[in-house]
Order: sequence, then C-alpha cells, then structure tokens
Amino acid sequence: MRFRYCILIILSAVLTTAAFSSAADKKQISDAIAAVEANLKTPAGKKYDELMGKEFPVRYLPSMKQCKQSTPNLDPFDMFLKLNAEGKVEEVLVHPETQFANCLRNALHGGRFSAPPHAAYWVNIHMQLKP
Repeated sequence: MRFRYCILIILSAVLTTAAFSSAADKKQISDAIAAVEANLKTPAGKKYDELMGKEFPVRYLPSMKQCKQSTPNLDPFDMFLKLNAEGKVEEVLVHPETQFANCLRNALHGGRFSAPPHAAYWVNIHMQLKP
C-alpha cells in the first residue's frame, strides 16, 4: 500500500512537470496565438494586457536576472501563459526553446497574476533582452 502511494506521488510529479517543461508543438503554439489574438480583440482583454505589461516585470524581474546570469543566449522568444480564473499559471509554452526561455518557464511554474477576464486565459509575453 505504501509503495503504491509513493508511485502515485512520483507519477503525479512527473505529469505536472511535463505540463510545464515539455517542448510545445506547432499546434499548441498556433492555438495559443489564436486565443491571445481573440482575447486582445475585447476591451477587457486590452485592459488585462496593459495590466500584465506592468505586473510581469515587477513579479519576475529577479527570476529574469537569475536566468540571464545562467546563460549567454539572450535571443528573443515568446512565452504563452495559460491562466486559470484566479490568475494562476496553468501552462507555459515558449518559442523558440532556448536555455533562457526554459529557465524563465520553470520560474513561472506555479506563478500567479491578477485574475484575468475568464478561465483558460492565454497571454503572450514577448521577451527581447539586451546583453
């Protein structure tokens, strides 16, 4: 019984990690882009996009600095965040995959932002850093 319980915990941890660390395929990225574009066509979506533009750097500047120190590759990339109704990060897709992008994706695991206009809400954060 105890062994079975440990296996379930390990399996749960592996599945949770996979949602945040697996490479995104083209369909996932195109679906996320379509959802972001639809969100930005609404007044609430435009307002939330402005809020995220202010909130993201405040919450994740220390993580960005830490990731920047760990990799010389600062090529631009896009992050697509899927938020639940309370603003918790449910999924993070990055494109293209880089060491810095993966580091930041891991930092966002379990992150939280202000509540979006609705559940399963996708946002895009374009990252272009200066060395």
